[in-house]
Amino acid sequence: MDYTHYMVCSLLGAGPALAIFFLLRAKRRAWIPPLAWWLFLALGAVICFYGMFHSTVPSFSHRITAVGKAYDHVDREIHTGYHHDTVYGFRFVPDGGNPINIETQIILPDWNTPGIFDGQSFRVVYLDDDQRAFKNEAIDIVILSGKNAGFHDSYDARPIGKWLGIPIGAAFGIFGFVGLRYIKDDAESAASSENDEAS
Repeated sequence: MDYTHYMVCSLLGAGPALAIFFLLRAKRRAWIPPLAWWLFLALGAVICFYGMFHSTVPSFSHRITAVGKAYDHVDREIHTGYHHDTVYGFRFVPDGGNPINIETQIILPDWNTPGIFDGQSFRVVYLDDDQRAFKNEAIDIVILSGKNAGFHDSYDARPIGKWLGIPIGAAFGIFGFVGLRYIKDDAESAASSENDEAS
């Protein structure tokens, strides 16, 4: 998933997490043990990174499955402000079909020596959409012939899929991080309010 979409997905989770955190107020948050805040942070990081590394931008686009030969590897960089992503692509010639330029986030083995892929058979599932950041994005690739035959990798592009791990993980992670940041302040605030009530 590219950097811009990752940040948008993260904000979807961070906003509600911060709202819930501050709605709990200091007195209630003071009862939460430090270990729980660390667990929120760790769980959030695991879920978020899983979603990020196993998904791409969700899409309702038609998915096309084809078997054919790959040629002409290319690398293209997408620049989004201070960040950039590398897109891997190749010309794909489906059996009995017209050539199409495929782009993907999937890193094939021996990608640094692209000549070895020329003429090899691939089974590719790609999104029929050239308006995305990744044009005609391959979300599932199986190498059927050659040195790396049997290689398989995929990214989830379902509208309700693994990408949801990013906002869910961000929510847990931000909740834990802010909890750890405010732990001392919350304890002091809770103690102060108890003293006020006692007097």
